[in-house]
Amino acid sequence: MVESLARRLITFLSQHPGWVVVFTLLLALPALLVHLGWQPLLVDEPIRALVALEMHYSGKFFAPTLQGLPYYNKPPLFNWLLVALFRLTGRQDEWILRLPTIAALLLYTTALWRVLRPQLGSRLAFTVALAFATTGRVLFYDSFLGLIDLWHACLTWLGFMAVWYLGQRKQWVRLFVLTYALTAVGFLLKGLPSVVFQGLALLVYFLDTRQWRRLFGWQHVLGVLVMLLILGSYFFIYSKHNSLEVALATLWSQSSQRTVAAQPLAESVQYVLLFPFDFIKHFLPWSLLVGCLLVPGARRLVMAQPFLRYNALLFLAILPVYWLSPATIPRYLFMLVPLGLTVVIALYAQYQPVGTLPTRWLDGLLLGLLTVSALAPLVTPFVSLTRVVPGVWAWAVAMCAALGAGAYLFWRLADYRLLVLAYYLLILRLAFDIFIFPARMQTSSEVPYRTAAIRVGRETKGRPLVLYPSGWPLDNVEAFYIARERGETLTIAPLPLRPHTLYLADERQLRGMHYRTLDRFRIDDGILFVLVEFQQP
Repeated sequence: MVESLARRLITFLSQHPGWVVVFTLLLALPALLVHLGWQPLLVDEPIRALVALEMHYSGKFFAPTLQGLPYYNKPPLFNWLLVALFRLTGRQDEWILRLPTIAALLLYTTALWRVLRPQLGSRLAFTVALAFATTGRVLFYDSFLGLIDLWHACLTWLGFMAVWYLGQRKQWVRLFVLTYALTAVGFLLKGLPSVVFQGLALLVYFLDTRQWRRLFGWQHVLGVLVMLLILGSYFFIYSKHNSLEVALATLWSQSSQRTVAAQPLAESVQYVLLFPFDFIKHFLPWSLLVGCLLVPGARRLVMAQPFLRYNALLFLAILPVYWLSPATIPRYLFMLVPLGLTVVIALYAQYQPVGTLPTRWLDGLLLGLLTVSALAPLVTPFVSLTRVVPGVWAWAVAMCAALGAGAYLFWRLADYRLLVLAYYLLILRLAFDIFIFPARMQTSSEVPYRTAAIRVGRETKGRPLVLYPSGWPLDNVEAFYIARERGETLTIAPLPLRPHTLYLADERQLRGMHYRTLDRFRIDDGILFVLVEFQQP
């Protein structure tokens, strides 16, 4: 019966393509949005959030600060987006801070579908788009964090595709002007990597098509001038508010510090050896499709198709940038992954119907993984951390049934296996939202940090509060919540001590001093911070 209903749904959707998008959104939006704002700010989120919050309070859009000190590590475009949301909604909570990530992911997947459609066909392009969105690293980690990377990856990948499409149409002025404009916007998000990716994309395309002389044409010069005009205008205004020399030096340092030469030798060797396995791990289960390259003649088939060849060559050209950079984080690879998926999914679509050995093994492995993971929700009512979920038994049975149906359809609907896999993963993410987020709220160390910071912010609102100028720095996550609750930037105050002022300080730095303790809380590494009022300023 499940199979019959699924086939009817497929027939209906094939006759009404617009409903495919509706059906996908009805499944994807709950999976992406449920409990989105529950977790405290994590990893780099506090930096992005605090820089934007202080910019929101100060109104200085070209002089970003972090805890009141100049911040140079990233250009401010993403912070401008957050400030716009703060002012539009009147909120600065976790849900608002993470909303741009959801928007970027939806924009990226839509772009993948629409841009790839002329080359791969609508169904295969849609599969690539859903595959990227449901890779393990994207779906179960970065899609619920308020970070820059999905925006940057989307713009970078669009630049790659613009090189191809405009190059094929011989629209050289548009090619160079548009791609260098996208490079400038990418630079304003993350700095120098955008320039590197633009250079590699141009080299790959023009060398592969034997048009390398175009790299020395006036159209290329015009494109570079457009980029310089955009960035020059930004840096000219920026120089009126901050040190341009320090900003440029910091942006260079942020890029160069991740290379092998900047890391200990042993760590670099270990990273280089493990990188291929880590890449596959982070982007499971879709990274398993690399097995399609084992089909005899697969690489020859890729090289015979210009669009697939461009994707493959660009993937191979960019890969060493990260393979030789031990400080690489998986989210830096988000513009690279669709290039690889485009190739391997196209190969799977060609080889799976004829039953080649690698695709049969791959289908069997995926079916096994789906079957095992479909049973996982039944464990949740017996685990103390997930037992607290309201209606845990009902949710466990419902999720198990939905996932079990997905595994069954993967087995039965051979022509639609990859699409079924993508929808299965969206249901699995919904189960993750329902069971794992409540468990994390009980175990995450960041939860008490947030609670204490909000308490301090509220009890000091309306009174002067500063950070003591020496000792262990206050973590950005606590600084954000305190500043948000107080409605003003939390800054470091120089000595001498100010009268009638509250101070936050590492307790170890106050030995021998006379003060009244108003509150205390711990941050990372067990450091005890105290809220004090000095008796003798």
